[in-house]
Amino acid sequence: MISKKLIETDFTLDLVFNAFNEIESIEDDIKEIIKKTSNIVNLKNIIIVEDGSTDGTSERLKELRKKYQIKLNQSEQRRGYSRALVDGINSAESDFIFFSDLGGKFHWEDISKLIQYLPEHDFVLGIRVNRTDQKYRQLLTYFYSSYIRIFYSIKSKDPDSGFRIYKKSLIKNILSYTIHNKHLLNSEFTIKCLKRGAKYKEVDINYIKREGSSRGLPLKIIPSVIISTIVNSFKIKKQVKLYE
Repeated sequence: MISKKLIETDFTLDLVFNAFNEIESIEDDIKEIIKKTSNIVNLKNIIIVEDGSTDGTSERLKELRKKYQIKLNQSEQRRGYSRALVDGINSAESDFIFFSDLGGKFHWEDISKLIQYLPEHDFVLGIRVNRTDQKYRQLLTYFYSSYIRIFYSIKSKDPDSGFRIYKKSLIKNILSYTIHNKHLLNSEFTIKCLKRGAKYKEVDINYIKREGSSRGLPLKIIPSVIISTIVNSFKIKKQVKLYE
């Protein structure tokens, strides 16, 4: 339920969603997003960032654009998650930018939980609770989050959660500097936002195991990602010292 205070507040919001090979669920997701956000008067744009899908998602989105009020940011070639995320943020126009993946992992009504803390906060992060995804992924999140908190001396329960809202001026400033972790981009943004002194709020959201195969990091590349993340941690730590 959106508060009266929110409705009376003068700011705009764009919703940005990343999509790759979502042909089975793309229309249902869009319909549910529109339904669950219809009472958000601050909402300006719903932007779908489609990343070189090979299953017909690209063509389907072009059809859906005629049926629903959505904007598309598409690429014929696979950009990769980090490039698509950055392109999506750069395509947004509003004062605040919400970002999430599609694929049935979230309850879209939880967007309203985050919005109620605007515009007083610069960065609002959805903390994944009641998780039904694989136990090993939950353990990876636990250990990675613990590492982030200790290494960078920040307070964030779930720094790599992909359900978040940024103040546009804040994230644009972050993007003006080199980004190091292409596989764990969200956590890098969290670190940099907090080190910049952003007014920060955490909100519990539900997280569901997506149907079909997981789109998370494949097990076979996790060891190399861990090594690169540790190496990049020192680069990021040096970089954020410029903020202090």
